[in-house]
Amino acid sequence: MQTGSIAPETSFGNYQIERELGQGGMGTVYLAKDTGLNRKVALKILRADLGEDPAFARKFLEEVEVTASLAHPNIIRVFTLGEQDGRLYLVMEHLDEPSLEHRMEKGGKLSEKDVLEVGLGIASALQFAHEETGLIHRDIKPGNILFGRGNIPKLADFGLAAGARSALGQQDEIWGTPYYVSPERLLREPEDIRSDIYSLGATLYHAMAGRPPFEADTAEEVARRHISDRPPPLRSFCPNAHEQTVFTLDKCLGKKPELRWANYAEFINQLADALRRI
Repeated sequence: MQTGSIAPETSFGNYQIERELGQGGMGTVYLAKDTGLNRKVALKILRADLGEDPAFARKFLEEVEVTASLAHPNIIRVFTLGEQDGRLYLVMEHLDEPSLEHRMEKGGKLSEKDVLEVGLGIASALQFAHEETGLIHRDIKPGNILFGRGNIPKLADFGLAAGARSALGQQDEIWGTPYYVSPERLLREPEDIRSDIYSLGATLYHAMAGRPPFEADTAEEVARRHISDRPPPLRSFCPNAHEQTVFTLDKCLGKKPELRWANYAEFINQLADALRRI
């Protein structure tokens, strides 16, 4: 379910909508002007049905407020969040650069060096956020990785999926095709940081190979393959990939959490080592 587009020049608090930037499972993102501080921001307005339950709104705002305290160069800043006319919204840092998803759609495969640099930045963001707040992201995908000045990768929507799940009493919903979703989430089993490591590994695999680890005609078949199949070897799409890079990403995609990198320090060290070998 989508929010439905909101007309330009509509105001949400001090924020005047200019144009739609994109839609996702939880809402629509707009480019907006902060009329108080005269700056451009990204305004994410959640689906109308998500604000209809007062208990949801309260819990969700409490959960996402935690993420607004995260100050890290690889995390999109959340400026404020609120509610207007029953609609929940978040105001975030706006970046002019396209997302990783857009880069992949436009240019196909990314270079091994670029993929490893994205991996290092996003893994550092995940490590910082987990150490500071205990949160896991739960929705890592190319569309949630954007770029700031100097080509710095930045992770968006931190805590949004986690906040929704907490507010909905641990109900779960997966929007779109689950190209990057961990097997344990698909099986409704407990998740931890290794679930995010899986999703980041799947994202980096896609960026480097030019296709996701699993493809199929239906979302149900993609999900089944995440649970039961091994992805095609990365070298079948990138024959010149360094052994350390292949090993690092392959370990991310272990079916069981205990087969993956146990923590971010290990994962980051492996990514850094792979980058040094290029």
